[in-house]
Amino acid sequence: MVANIHFEGLPGSGKSIASERFSKLLRVSGVDVDLWRETAPDHPLRRQGKLSVCGRHEFSRNYLNAWQMFSESLDTTVVLDGYALQSTVRFMYANCIALSDIEAYFSRWQELAPEAILVFFSVENTREHFDLVCTERGSDWTASLYSYVEKTPIGVANGFKGNEGFVSFWSNYQQLCLGLLKGASVPVHVAAARSWTDSDFSVLASRVGLVSER
Repeated sequence: MVANIHFEGLPGSGKSIASERFSKLLRVSGVDVDLWRETAPDHPLRRQGKLSVCGRHEFSRNYLNAWQMFSESLDTTVVLDGYALQSTVRFMYANCIALSDIEAYFSRWQELAPEAILVFFSVENTREHFDLVCTERGSDWTASLYSYVEKTPIGVANGFKGNEGFVSFWSNYQQLCLGLLKGASVPVHVAAARSWTDSDFSVLASRVGLVSER
């Protein structure tokens, strides 16, 4: 079976660590797997250059084309950190793309990704989550993310400033993602952020047919 497994969630929810741990488990089980971190400079789906706000309406077409070429070339299982939602839906949300267009994009992406499996780490209390994450990652990381939110078109339009604006931005994004996943046609696994154990990863690998049940 050739599958693509996407770990998604808010910053600090555990998607990067989970993608690494899951990939390791699959390799130990004898599965041929490639792991692509969201920020990898040689990411096969990494967009070329920066998408300007004026070019945001070409974004979905460009990413769908990139995904189609990537998926058609797959001959091994891949684990992706934050591609299905974080690198795509989040960009469209941040750039004030209409919900109907985001839904159309996600629907078409699923048609092009029939072997996709989505794991979303949901945060129950966004404010408490980011209080912890910002403390862990420090002032430079926090300032960078605050600045990003404030400068996005959605941030400017809604006056997202400082901690309040930051929490609102990511809370709205998570709500958008959960709404999309609720009607998804591909398998979706929603779990509490930072909660998964190696046993949970083993169960997931068995459920999706990547390893035999023990």
